[in-house]
Amino acid sequence: MIESLASQRHLDPSRQQASRALDTAVGILVGWRRYSTYAAFRELLSASERHDVPLFKLASALVALAGGGAESETGAGAARLAAEREWGLNYLL
Repeated sequence: MIESLASQRHLDPSRQQASRALDTAVGILVGWRRYSTYAAFRELLSASERHDVPLFKLASALVALAGGGAESETGAGAARLAAEREWGLNYLL
């Protein structure tokens, strides 16, 4: 059973990419705000609920904001706007 779960993870690259974005976003908040990983995840989750944006889209938008790039995913405008409102450029300086 464990082998089948591990092999499924490798079959779904979008799930893997979303998980990587969430981990990176948590790491960004840990670095910026000196949070624990739990507190950083809770902040992402709260912001997701507050702005009514899916958690993984918000995490991707935060990663893009921190990297200075534009979010390329369609429908990510609300997530980008939420990330800018929550963590805007003042945290990047």
